[in-house]
Amino acid sequence: MNRNTIGLIWVGGLVLAVLLTVIGPGMLGTTLAGALDRSFDTVSRVLAQLGDPLREMIRGFAIAAYVVFIVLCVLARRRGMPSMTAAIVVTLLFLLLAGEPHDWGRSLHGSHWLLALLLTVGGALLMTRRLLSGGASDRWSGRSRN
Repeated sequence: MNRNTIGLIWVGGLVLAVLLTVIGPGMLGTTLAGALDRSFDTVSRVLAQLGDPLREMIRGFAIAAYVVFIVLCVLARRRGMPSMTAAIVVTLLFLLLAGEPHDWGRSLHGSHWLLALLLTVGGALLMTRRLLSGGASDRWSGRSRN
């Protein structure tokens, strides 16, 4: 990894430490949580205005994208590529956003399903990219994996 990148990470950490010292972690958490709640409410209002068919479509696409992501993780794993961590993280976040499978038929917060859709599509794209690169080269070290 590049020294400049590592240096920037440390500078960012120091700026965050100063910010947390000045503002306080409690205030920062409250501010972020409030902004997140307002964002969820705004997205939910927009989805509510667009109607139930769009919310149902988003929910269906989110579940389908999750299944695609898991299948791609299994394929990557069979090829010896790292995928378990991504599968665990995306699954936990998906369940946090969408709830347990027996709750999927109930109407949940519309923005949660939209976030779940974005999460699973992002994960599926990550696994697709990993599978398409096919191990031709190891980007992190510049060495060939063959």
